[in-house]
Order: sequence, then C-alpha cells, then structure tokens
Amino acid sequence: MLPKKIFLSIFTLNLLFGLGISAVAQTPAKTPSLEELEKLSMQEWNNQIRREKFDMVLPEAMRRNDVDMWIHVMRLAIPDDFGEEELGSTSGVFVFTDRGGDRIERAILGRRWGETQREWNKNEYGLVETCGAYDIVGEPVFVLEPIASPMIEYDFRFKGLREFVEERDPQRIAVNFKMQLGKWETYTDFGGARDGLSHTDYLLLEKELGEKYAKRLVSSEFVMMDYIINKVPSEIALLKKLREQDVEKVMQKFESIVPGETERREARLTLFRRCSTGVSQRGRSEAFGSSKVERGDIVASPSQGLYAYVLREGEKKPPKEIQKLWEEYLKIDKILAKNIKAGLTPRTIIQNAKKDFDKAGIIVREDQMHMFTPKNNYPLYVKGYDDTKTHLSIDCHGMMKGARERPEENYHGPRISSYGPTWTWDIPLPPNHHFVLEYFFYMPSPAPEGQDQYLFWWDHEQALATENGVEYLSPPQKELILIR
Repeated sequence: MLPKKIFLSIFTLNLLFGLGISAVAQTPAKTPSLEELEKLSMQEWNNQIRREKFDMVLPEAMRRNDVDMWIHVMRLAIPDDFGEEELGSTSGVFVFTDRGGDRIERAILGRRWGETQREWNKNEYGLVETCGAYDIVGEPVFVLEPIASPMIEYDFRFKGLREFVEERDPQRIAVNFKMQLGKWETYTDFGGARDGLSHTDYLLLEKELGEKYAKRLVSSEFVMMDYIINKVPSEIALLKKLREQDVEKVMQKFESIVPGETERREARLTLFRRCSTGVSQRGRSEAFGSSKVERGDIVASPSQGLYAYVLREGEKKPPKEIQKLWEEYLKIDKILAKNIKAGLTPRTIIQNAKKDFDKAGIIVREDQMHMFTPKNNYPLYVKGYDDTKTHLSIDCHGMMKGARERPEENYHGPRISSYGPTWTWDIPLPPNHHFVLEYFFYMPSPAPEGQDQYLFWWDHEQALATENGVEYLSPPQKELILIR
C-alpha cells in the first residue's frame, strides 16, 4: 500500500490534470538590484512586485490572521480592482493555501474566462500564466453560447473545488467578503476592493464545499488589508522611480508657465488664490475666476509636494504674507514628519502631534473648511476658536501600489485623520507604510474688505512611514520656487 503522503500527491496530480490544470513549482522571488529593475518594462516590474508580495507578505498576512486557506472569487459582473490588478485577473477562483514551510501555495482554479467565440478580450487573460507567481494555473474557459442544455453556469462555478480543499484540509478558510472593516456611512467608491463576492457566490461555495468546510468560512478582510498595506523592496523602488519621473514632469510644467496665458487645467496644476467668502481658494468653486495662471497665484502640484509662486510685476520676492504661509507649511510638515512612525496607531500619532502643534500655536481641527457647511466660509469656520491662529485639518490616508499600474488611495487600512470609521485609527502603521501627507490649513491673513481674511494651503504628498518618522520619496522642497 502506498504511504499516505505519496498517495495524496498522486491524487492531487490526477485531480489537477482532470481539471485541465497545470502545476508549476515556482522558486522564491529574488529582489533585483535597482539597476536590474530599471531595465524591466512596467509589466515586468509589477510582476516582480507580485512575486515578492506572495513570497514576503502573504505568509505573514495569513498566519497573523490564523488563516490556512484564502479563497478569492472573481467574476466580471462584480468589479474587483484588487483581483484585477494585484492578483492579475478579472475572473477565476484563486486559492492560497498555507501548507507549512516558508511559502504559500498559489492556485488558480475554474471559471477564469479566456478567448471568446466572438474574439473579444483576446489575450487579456494570460497575465497569470506568464507572471511567474502561481504554482497551479487552470486552463481558461473558452467563452461561447452552447446548444441548449439543462446545465446552467451555477453548476460549473466552483466545480472541483471541494476535492482540492479536502486534500488540504484547512481549518480556517478566508473568503472575499467584509463584515467589520467597512467604509463610512456615505461611502460611494474611492477605489480599492469592493465588498466581495455575491450572495449567490457564497451559497454556491457553501454547497460545493459541504457542511464540514462551509462552517470554516470567515471574512478575508484582515488578510487583504495586511496584504495591501505591507510593502516589498521592488515596490518601494518603483514608488521612488515614479516620483522621480513625476517631479521632472512638474518642474517642466512650472518652467513653461506664462502668466495670463497658461490654463491650469491643461497644465494639470492646482492654483491657490485669495478669493471672497464662500469661494474655494484652490479653484473648486465656479466663482473662482480666471482659469489661467495669474500673477500672485501659488501654483501647486500637491501630490508631488511641489509649489511655486508667480511673481507680480515689479516683485523680486514673494510678499510677506506668502513668505509666512510658506514658513507655516514647512513647520507643519516637519511636525507631521517627526510624529508619523511605523508601529504606532493613527490615534497615538494624532495625540502626539497635537502636543507639538499646540506648542507651535496651531489649532488642529476635525473638519476641513470645504467640508464644513456652509462651505469655504472662514468667519463661520473660526467662530468660537482663536481666529489669530492657523487652523489645520489632517487626513493622512493610506495609499496602495502593489502590482497596480499606478498608486491609488487606500481606505482599507490605517488612516491618520478625523475622517473615516474609527477602526482605522487603531491599526498600527506597518513598516514602510505608504500614505499621503495630506492636510489643509488656513492661516489668518488680513486683506481688503470683500476678500477672505486667510490664506489656504493643501498638501497631498506620497511618503513612507518608518520607525524613525517619515521618509520622503524624493527630497522635500525647502525653498518656494519663483516664476517670473
């Protein structure tokens, strides 16, 4: 009689071959040097990130949450940005199994759509087959409408999964639905993963697995969060490369500005301009005025942390109120950079930072003035507060890159902010936490009657949080750029 381990291995191979699945042993991802990475195409670099995430992040994410198997179900009918960009497909049953050792088995099973009879989506399904990240890859399904039959798609959705699960016998199975880590009450969709599989999916999955394993299903929300927020070396290297490219583009835009002619929307820049009460100082009101860059404007690219002042006729340097505004920005940024540290929770970070802001004479507010009702009304916004001090609202939310084409906002993790559900305040920042130094401040500044009595600033610069504080993706700007 065959030993049990050998018998199970033969059984597994027979099962996989019977399902049209190929098994390929993947070697652990080696982190290339920066020189080697820069020779890769963007897709190859993202595949490298995907492999590193599977090797370095996935085992810890599953074990920290006591998960033996993670099943992520994707169908075209349910948009899933996480599945499409991080895992590499818009359809399929992706199964990650902790079988001991230092890595997680990665398998892609049935119902992954391939070529179609009508030749739609040609070659859009092959990434998972070529990225080198998966051990087991099922053949994609050729899409056509068959001759009438009693069988329906539900009969095939999870076919063969029970045997796969039984052979691995996981004690706790995470599936892509959410129960605790939801968004705020009026959330629509700012990107990131949605709520997960459908109720029909869940019922069909329970039926396929049988009562024994259906009882072991739990939400994968904590596994997904840990997978998203933890970074790998090639990912950090790409973030810095992308920042280098973005900074170069912004500097070129600054150099090309012609006051009175350059359209801010065409240049994809933000303008800060003193206005009248009720009008957004960053151009998000219809009454903002000229859409052209004018003298006296601050031209900004907040996502890169780059700012310039457009000198008025006869000016050789910015006026005193603009110099004071710039100094206030540097002060606020320095305090946040000191206090935002990996290992701390957002709740603790805000408490620590408030002490420094109190010493600096800056009032930390929960509400942003453009979220305040009525909007952009400074007299009402500061009513009841000291109107001689700068008012600051912080929203340092997470970002996610992973294997995605570009970094995106991430609200499925820690958020250093007065906004969002409070569970985000108690998630410790992981090492090299990717986030934005986003904040809005309103500095009192006397002006003629009919104009706002404050000046506005907005920063939205991507950065990393380390145990020692903030690490910028590029050297932070120290001097305000002047445009003549």
